[in-house]
Amino acid sequence: MSENYEFKCGAGKADITPPLGTKLYGYAPARPAESVGDPIAATAIKVVSNVESALLITCDIASLNPEFAVRLRKLAGDAAGVAPENVIINVTHTHSAPNCSLKSGWGEVEIDYIENILFPAVVKASAEAAATCRPALMGIGETDSNVNMNRRELTEEGEIILGQNPWGPRDPKMTVLSFKDEEGKIIANFIHFGCHGTASGRNPEITRDWYGVMTDMLDVETGGISAFFQGFEGDLGPNCPNGKTTQNYKAAIRIGGQAGMDAVRAWKNIKEWRQFPVKVLHDTISIPFDPLASKEKAEEELAKLGTLEQIYAEDRLFDVNDYIHWTNVLNEYTSGNPMKTHFTFEQSIVTIGPVAILPAPFEVFCEIGLRIRKGSPYPYTLNLCNTHGCYAYLPTQSDIPRGGYEVWHFLLAMRTTYPLPRNTDDHWVQQNLAILRKG
Repeated sequence: MSENYEFKCGAGKADITPPLGTKLYGYAPARPAESVGDPIAATAIKVVSNVESALLITCDIASLNPEFAVRLRKLAGDAAGVAPENVIINVTHTHSAPNCSLKSGWGEVEIDYIENILFPAVVKASAEAAATCRPALMGIGETDSNVNMNRRELTEEGEIILGQNPWGPRDPKMTVLSFKDEEGKIIANFIHFGCHGTASGRNPEITRDWYGVMTDMLDVETGGISAFFQGFEGDLGPNCPNGKTTQNYKAAIRIGGQAGMDAVRAWKNIKEWRQFPVKVLHDTISIPFDPLASKEKAEEELAKLGTLEQIYAEDRLFDVNDYIHWTNVLNEYTSGNPMKTHFTFEQSIVTIGPVAILPAPFEVFCEIGLRIRKGSPYPYTLNLCNTHGCYAYLPTQSDIPRGGYEVWHFLLAMRTTYPLPRNTDDHWVQQNLAILRKG
């Protein structure tokens, strides 16, 4: 090694498993947890070279309120000695963990869990990552995996449903970044892949879903701490044996076993271990909003929906989301604040030599990630969704006319209030590529 970047790495992990009885997020929202299929955790990996450092965190939950993410980046950064803007907060998107997102049709937000279990655990894992930071080498391994499947199934009637679409776009690439110390001991493994954590379906078990088995297998094989970082999974789900992307806990275990073999193969494909420079690329993503609906339109829609109590009493799950959206629109007019013109996101792309780790606060369709990867100057561009919070799905323009659950969620603008334009995908691709190319 002719270069000397003083490359270091440390890792920490802390349990975030809630008590039994905690209401779980997902397809059967607010179902009480009856058992622990496998414990959930928060994992932190600190990387350092010379004066630049970054903290990579992943949590086994489905989604995180962006406001909570801001607080958590500061707390974690303070614990690890890393600037908050250099902290990445990703969530794995298991549908079998407490709701840490926003009040919606997915059930009430578990504030006590967030404040008393999630936040302290992330701080603990971050402090451990800093305490164990030591000289290290990084290796990069890849493989293709058949664990995921495009889930936007097109029926013969022309309707998009959540199922399996074997002709739809998907990203088969699984990447493992592995870090080892000077004695050859594996410190941590960073597994990147895009696929919803929904194989367990409406299960009563607390679980990491399929990727829990995967990370455990790589732990055993390597002796290090393995962590899953969720890629662009907006239209990708697990390839369940029943022909859907949801099934049950046993199916999640089976799929996880296949994913685990893939992750081990990717790790074994590492050919070279080196020191690398760490650099974080900062810039602002700015996307113009479409015009806000009128005050009269918001009042009209709320009158049709009725009260929130009526909606819950009648079990109109998705109407809760519409109610929140139209209430937010009405509040914009009554707040007295200036109307917003742009959605902005303070982007922080962590680069480690030839690797770029690129966050997105959406559930992004995989084709958008493939476009970024193709245009990126970094040979390994790892797109992360559900990072620093999540606002909505981000579909491609070509998928919007077909509709479907993800498109409805995007057009609803429940979490941004103001609608994003239909060519948001172009804005996202072009502006992130500009940041990567500036390097």
